[in-house]
Amino acid sequence: MAEVNTQIWFVTGASRGLGLDIARAALKAGHKVIACYRSKSKNPSTFTEIESLGGVWLQLDVIGENVESQVQSVIAQYGRIDVLVNNAGYAILGSIEHTSVDLIDGIFKTNVVGSIRTIQAALPSMRSRRSGTIINIGSSTAVNPTPGLGLYSATKYAVEGLTEALQAEVAPFNIRVLVIHPGMMATDILDPQGTGIPLPLDDAYKGTPVELTYGGLRDPGFLSMAANPADVAQRIVEAVDGTGMMAGRALGPRVYLGRDAGACVEARAAQYAGIVKDEKDVWESV
Repeated sequence: MAEVNTQIWFVTGASRGLGLDIARAALKAGHKVIACYRSKSKNPSTFTEIESLGGVWLQLDVIGENVESQVQSVIAQYGRIDVLVNNAGYAILGSIEHTSVDLIDGIFKTNVVGSIRTIQAALPSMRSRRSGTIINIGSSTAVNPTPGLGLYSATKYAVEGLTEALQAEVAPFNIRVLVIHPGMMATDILDPQGTGIPLPLDDAYKGTPVELTYGGLRDPGFLSMAANPADVAQRIVEAVDGTGMMAGRALGPRVYLGRDAGACVEARAAQYAGIVKDEKDVWESV
């Protein structure tokens, strides 16, 4: 196994779900973790557990006023951030037609702009040291957009585009950027008591693919087939460290985790192959 040097990890949205498991996995791999939370977890043992593993909690809202100064304060205190994990985010369940502009604005501010703000705050230090890794959490919905999750899919498409462009921009500074596209996970991202916003299903969309998504995401049988977020988190840490299943692999900028995520990639690849085969004369005609 490759020797792992202790790194400073900065993980947003770490009080629950995938973010919590990333914090756990990074700490167990021997790293120092600054685990960010927007509001206190309803399970106090979560905070105690991370602290017992050596983690440090930081209250940070990625759409708050002080994001940049908080990131810079961490860099000043610890000397650096080696790994920035942009995990904070949420989903909206509902049709695009019936999602208000305020909700649309909110999800883009959190899922996309929030990540850009932490990146902008951390990059100068990484660039000056010619070292660092940025992990953006995407979704298989960026590969296969899901009716009923259209706005969430759109934000993850944006995160993917951001990641690919950013990787090209910062590669000369020896900074690596990855977007992790997990498939369905057994987290609370659509739980109204968790981090999701489920909208009422409008009568007009009953009997449509939007309603199928509503049903699937609330079906215990369907959710039982979802990936374990702890396994996803472990692969993310391995991707950063070059250990375990990721040892010796040239990764980037995309990493797909989950059988359903892989199936989405295969379906998209077949679609693109069809476009190349059947439409080349069209794009060459103009």
